[in-house]
Amino acid sequence: MSDGIPSRDEQEQVFEDAIAQEARDVEEIERTRGADDPATLAARGNLAYTHWTAGRIQEAIRIEEEIVADSERVLGTDHVGTFMARSNLASSYWSAGRNEEAIELEEGVLADTERVLGTDDLATLTARANLAFSYSSAGRIDEAIVLQRQVVADRERVLGPDDADTAEAREKLVNALWAGGRSDEVIAIEKTLVAASETSVGADDIETLNLRANLNSSYRQAGRTEEAETLQKQLISDLERVLGPEHPATKGAKRLLEIGSNPPAWSGAAASEARGAAAEEAARAAAAARDGDDAGK
Repeated sequence: MSDGIPSRDEQEQVFEDAIAQEARDVEEIERTRGADDPATLAARGNLAYTHWTAGRIQEAIRIEEEIVADSERVLGTDHVGTFMARSNLASSYWSAGRNEEAIELEEGVLADTERVLGTDDLATLTARANLAFSYSSAGRIDEAIVLQRQVVADRERVLGPDDADTAEAREKLVNALWAGGRSDEVIAIEKTLVAASETSVGADDIETLNLRANLNSSYRQAGRTEEAETLQKQLISDLERVLGPEHPATKGAKRLLEIGSNPPAWSGAAASEARGAAAEEAARAAAAARDGDDAGK
């Protein structure tokens, strides 16, 4: 161990010990409760996950394929536990590069959860979100966008527009739209979010200011530099008034303006990366703003 960081050998030993313990747990539960008991199936799932965490993907797949078959036999094909087992197997297929098999499984899980649990059940919402993300990861952008729009609409309806999962779904939709080169649609969504935030929490709330920063970033990424510069100047003026000229968010906004009037236009994966960096900057600014507000109370 160097400076408190475990060496590779030490990390591998930790996984070896964890796998050995999980295997013993499976044997004990199977001995006392039987091979087909749901607790045994759950313990085997834990063992598979530990293999997956250790990078032993093929062993995880072997166990999870057996769990799916046993879950279908013991619990039934329409049981929630079986749906979960199939979803776990799909995740491992992705890790092994077996993308088409993973997507086929996820499509089946979504169809079955909708049929058995209903379109608004949380398991169905998760299955739909998993499939949308998989479509996007596989480069099936148009399909991803269609499905991700439904994910956003469903989460807004079921969980509410301000729920963290809803916000995450919107961000994934924006990323998919960028990957598809559909910058105008991204800007339309973000303008709607800014207007909604101004109505719900006020124009000077840090959330609204952050949403405006995201919108300005999208204008820049879309090559609409004149509009971006005008909006950025307005944002800086409001940040100076609300947070002060020395606040990190204000300084960051000024730095962006100083980049120049002709920043590069991004699309696809590059745009998603740029937006990720911008989101991190906005999160830091929001945290700093909250800290400043708390200190003043």
